[in-house]
Amino acid sequence: MASEMEQARLSNQYARYSHDDWLRHRASDRFFANLFKFDKSPIVKNLLDEAAILAVICVGIILWNELLIEGWTDLNEVHHEAPLADLLPSALTFKLALPTEPFFLCGGPLGLLLVFRNDCSFGRYKDAFHHWEVACSSLGNMILMAASSGTSNVEGVKQLSAASWAVVRTLQHEVSGGFDTTYAEDLKKNMTDEQQVQRLLSARNKLHRSHYDVHRAVDAFSEDISNLDKRTIINTFNNVATACAECERLYMTPIPLLYTRHTLKFLTLWMAFMPFAFYDVFATSWNHTGMIPAICIICFLFFGIEEIAVSLEEPFSILPLNELVEEFQENAQETIEWMEEEQQTYLPKKRPWV
Repeated sequence: MASEMEQARLSNQYARYSHDDWLRHRASDRFFANLFKFDKSPIVKNLLDEAAILAVICVGIILWNELLIEGWTDLNEVHHEAPLADLLPSALTFKLALPTEPFFLCGGPLGLLLVFRNDCSFGRYKDAFHHWEVACSSLGNMILMAASSGTSNVEGVKQLSAASWAVVRTLQHEVSGGFDTTYAEDLKKNMTDEQQVQRLLSARNKLHRSHYDVHRAVDAFSEDISNLDKRTIINTFNNVATACAECERLYMTPIPLLYTRHTLKFLTLWMAFMPFAFYDVFATSWNHTGMIPAICIICFLFFGIEEIAVSLEEPFSILPLNELVEEFQENAQETIEWMEEEQQTYLPKKRPWV
């Protein structure tokens, strides 16, 4: 979906909350504060077309019934007969209205479909965040284990750190689609080995190539650490590979389209025919015009549920990936600085089993 909302979600990703953010989030005036910001909601902005179509349907129903069937009322509350009633044959002079009972009957099944849809989508969002955190934390632990294993090979740890950052940045690139336009620039800026950067950019499967570079980086200083430490680092990286594979699976496989499309068709038909049931419900309003804002509000509420499900179904566009990648890079740099500081203070003793 190449809509403006989709691009805005990538440029304004959901940030992780701090203490002050949580205080604002659960403030006592949150109900009215969010209500007054209704027009600023990205969901509302993305549903303006649907609301406009339903409003046009409402206007068409009002014009048909009042100009051809029932007549209309002027601003002085004077009722006038239908001016165009004689222009159509009797077979076409029918009132556009439906009873409300079918909508109550269908509301329950539709609610279940929407609930299950959002539950599945939120589960995907939760899994995506979990796997991303597993990848970042496992790579960070790898760097910590390498730096604190007793090795004096700072350059080797730096290469491992750069290769690990490339895994995280490449994973972000793979799950961001065509909106990530700074991937090549970031690699050239943060990695010193130009040949490694070119091999990564030219690889068919960039994420798989970044995994290969991590294994090569571990082998670069394998002689300085014990076999047990090396095996532990490799086993930790296996968790990273699994998490990356899960993230790719979530990005490439949506919720079964049969379920998604049936829910969307059900909701669309339910909302499209609702103006016909609202005509008699708003008989006391002036020329039934109260149905227009009512149907628009209901449109934002019900289609908004579906819009939230669509947003959560592909969770990487709303996760704070930029923030997570930057934090990983800062932690890796700090680990190397700690290692260099300790080497300046004293020479590490080589372990007896190395």
